[in-house]
Amino acid sequence: MIKSPLLSLALGVVVSALFGAVFTWMGVPLGWILGAMAGAALYGNTIGLSGKTRYLRRAGQLLVGVATAGVLTPALLDTMGGLLPAMLAAAIAANVFGLLLAWPLAYIAGTDRTTALLSALPAGMAEMASLARQVNARTEVVTVVHTIRVILVVLCVPVFLGVTGSGIPDAAGNGGSVAALFACFGLGLAFALVSDRIGLLNPYIIMPMLVGILFVIGGYPIARMPTPLLIAAQVLIGFSLGARLKREDLARMPRAALAGVVCGLALIAFMALAVAPVLKLMTGTDIAVLVLGTAPGGLGEMIASAKALGVASALVAGFQFVRSFLTNMIVPSLLLRFTGQPPKKRNSNENP
Repeated sequence: MIKSPLLSLALGVVVSALFGAVFTWMGVPLGWILGAMAGAALYGNTIGLSGKTRYLRRAGQLLVGVATAGVLTPALLDTMGGLLPAMLAAAIAANVFGLLLAWPLAYIAGTDRTTALLSALPAGMAEMASLARQVNARTEVVTVVHTIRVILVVLCVPVFLGVTGSGIPDAAGNGGSVAALFACFGLGLAFALVSDRIGLLNPYIIMPMLVGILFVIGGYPIARMPTPLLIAAQVLIGFSLGARLKREDLARMPRAALAGVVCGLALIAFMALAVAPVLKLMTGTDIAVLVLGTAPGGLGEMIASAKALGVASALVAGFQFVRSFLTNMIVPSLLLRFTGQPPKKRNSNENP
C-alpha cells in the first residue's frame, strides 16, 4: 500500500479515469462510471487505498449538482412540480417493498431485524450507516448491502433502457450565463458545507440545484457545464463506488453479500418492471426518466447515469430526492416500532 494518502487517492483516480476512458472507447454504456468503478475496485483490492474517499465523492456530487442546475428551465421546473404526486407514489412504493424485503434479508444475511431494515430501505448508504451506529445495529452489514444494491443499479440500468438509453435529453446549449454556473458552484459549495454540519440530506448535490432553481426563477438562465467537468463528475462517482467494493468485506460477510444481491435485484426489478410502467401510464412521462428516477440507487449515481445516458437529469433528481427524503423521514419512526427506542440525534461533527 502507498503510504501517502494523497498520493494513493491521486493514483486511484488516475487508474479509474484510464479504465473509464477504455470502457467508453469500447462503447460500454455508462463507460466513464463503470470503468472508473472497475478501476477503483481493482486498485483498492491490489495496491490499496489509504486516503479518505468521501471528499472525492463529495466533489463528484457537487459537480453533478452544478451540472443539473445548468439544465434547469422554467418549463422544466413546472414539469417537476406536476410530477410531484408521481414522485411521492414511487417513493412510497419503494419504501413499502423495501420494508417487506427486510424479513428475507434478515434470514439470508443471518442478522437482526433492525440491521435488516436499515439495509433493505432504499435510502443513502451514509445515512443508513450513521443510523446503524446510533442504534447499535451492524454497520458493516448495512454498508455491504447498500453498496451492492447501488452497484447493481448502475449495472442494470443500461439493460432496462435497451443499452443505449433514450428519453428526454437535457437541453442543448441554452445560451445561459457562465457566471451563474460559477455561482451555483461557489454558493452551492458554501451552503453544502454549512448544511453538512447540521446533518441535512445530500447537501453537495441539493444545494447547487437549489441555487440554480433560484437563478432560473429570477430569470437568469444558467450555462451548461463543460463536457470535461461532466466526465470528471462521472469518474469521481464511479471511483467512490468502486472504492467501497472491498474483497475482505465480501469474504468476511458472504451471507450479507448474498442478501444484498438477492434483495437488491428484487427491489430493482420491482421498481423498473412494475412501478415505472404504471407511472408511465399515469403521467405519460418517458420510461427512461421513470426507470432512472425510481431506481433504488444513490442520488449522485442516478443523476450522473442520467447525464451519461442523455436522460433528463433534473427530473431524475426530483424522483431520487423525494424518495431519499421520505425514507429518511420515516426511518426513525420505523426504528422506534422495531426496537422500542428512537435513534440518538446525530452529532453535527460526525461524518458517515
